Amino acid sequence: MSKKIWLFVIFYISLHDEFKNVIIMISKNDNYIRVSGALDGAAADELVATMAADEAYNVDFSDVTEVNFAALRSLLRCRQNGQKFNILNAADNVAEMFENTGVSAFIDVCRKPKPLHLGAYDEFGAGYLSKAYNSEDGDSMMKVYGDRVPKWLVCREKTIAKQVMIFGIPTPLVGSLYEDGDITGLDFERIPGKRSFSRVISEEPERLEEMSRRFARMCKQLHTTECNTRIFSDRSNHYRNTVINSTAITDEEKQKVLDFIGSIPAETTCLHGDMQLSNVITNEKDDLWIDLSDFGYGNHMLDMGMWYFLSVLNTEELTDHIFHLKKKDMAQVWDIFVDEYFGAKTSEEKAAVVKQVEPFAALHMLYIGSMYGFESGMLDYVREKLL
Repeated sequence: MSKKIWLFVIFYISLHDEFKNVIIMISKNDNYIRVSGALDGAAADELVATMAADEAYNVDFSDVTEVNFAALRSLLRCRQNGQKFNILNAADNVAEMFENTGVSAFIDVCRKPKPLHLGAYDEFGAGYLSKAYNSEDGDSMMKVYGDRVPKWLVCREKTIAKQVMIFGIPTPLVGSLYEDGDITGLDFERIPGKRSFSRVISEEPERLEEMSRRFARMCKQLHTTECNTRIFSDRSNHYRNTVINSTAITDEEKQKVLDFIGSIPAETTCLHGDMQLSNVITNEKDDLWIDLSDFGYGNHMLDMGMWYFLSVLNTEELTDHIFHLKKKDMAQVWDIFVDEYFGAKTSEEKAAVVKQVEPFAALHMLYIGSMYGFESGMLDYVREKLL
């Protein structure tokens, strides 16, 4: 995870004795704001003033001890004026103020994590950054993240998964947050008999073409669904902010990448953010999207770059770890996907798609590498295809 860059600190002293020393800290690279102290109306106004109108924010209330009606009114007014933000890690008394007043119907509030105890769960799978566990009663599954994923990012996944479900995108129901030291868990509805699309292919190779085409059709439907831009964020801003704060490339290189991002045609249709074959599950009745922490809106090629990166450019080891498939199998999946999604039939048409996708794959490599660390060869590809 890239190091946070704290831009400034605001110390606010309220006129009311019980509301003192409200501290607001902002990390610009991931639009993360942390607030400490007791929040009243004037302090909430100061918080609101730090938010840019075209950005989406995750506001961490881990150290907020209480919030009064005037603060709630200020935050509600801000939200109703179109500002996008969510409250993370709220204490029970703070969350109850949002819920009792009805403000939580407009501003999503994620409570502080509960203690994590995995004794009642059985491990059944693992991804790049998390492991999955089934509960003994069969009703839920727990997604457990290691210390490479900060707690606030897991809380954001919970918030977005809930909002995506409300918006109408098919996805499992999300439950509570849990933690044990640096380990964070998030429980979801368990879908009996579910398998990821990649697992289906690995266990039934004869269905490779069927599942590849089903996946392509789901992606195309997602990318033609107009997103709720009042709730979800523009994915281009996430890439832009990560590039600005990346330590992996020079200032001159950053400007080239920012120019590329600025040249991408704007779209307001839905993006998954981590679009790949293992992030759709099925029980042969319902096909559901999962892993939605980067859901938002923007140009569909941003999703396509991620998908090409994982399906074609990944190592043999990671391809097997993530998809339970060989690279040659994933190359075949990509080939069929391009046919179904883009209508590219000939080798020339498919090569033209790849040429269009490659700089977006490089952009996503830069994004992932800046967030979680660069694997061998990733920066070389970024410089070749994007710089």
